[in-house]
Amino acid sequence: MSSNKNPTLSGIVTTDDNERVIPATRRPDGTLRKERRVRQGFVPQEDIARYKNPWVEETTPPPPQKKPEVLKKKSQKKNVKRNLRKKEREKEGSLGSIDNENQQVVEEDSLGQLQSKISDMSINKDHESLTSAKENTTTITIEQLETTTKKIKALEKKIRQIERIKDKQSRGESLKLEEEEKVNKLEQFQEELRKLKQGNEE
Repeated sequence: MSSNKNPTLSGIVTTDDNERVIPATRRPDGTLRKERRVRQGFVPQEDIARYKNPWVEETTPPPPQKKPEVLKKKSQKKNVKRNLRKKEREKEGSLGSIDNENQQVVEEDSLGQLQSKISDMSINKDHESLTSAKENTTTITIEQLETTTKKIKALEKKIRQIERIKDKQSRGESLKLEEEEKVNKLEQFQEELRKLKQGNEE
């Protein structure tokens, strides 16, 4: 059985008898894989050609290619710029020794200015700390109000439930142990509610 030497991407080879076969191969451990026949008309996933849209291929221009000469010019420009910067720094360094005397005079003047700025900042900090303390107290009072209103609502709800249980009891229905315990706590809940409402009014 001689075979065609042009295998597909999946490794299928067509023999002279016009049969399609995956040829025998050797495994890494040395054993042989048998030759396998592929039925006529079967096309494995690897051999299916990818769809190419001809219209898109015609309309998209090829990417521009840069010429090597242009790249050399850019790198040369960079080198020239670097050299200019170095020369400017060297000139500044020689002028820097002359400017040192002038800087000392300016530094003495700026010390007084800095001290005045620092004292201004410390005054501002005291003012800021007072305002932040006021903000903290307002936030605390807001949080306290929220918690007390929540407690008031919860107590009012419990009292309403107890009143329903009392109505149930007055109709002659039997109460569960939990319901009886709630009825016994009615006075306690009403007292707590009165205290919270008085605290809110103050």
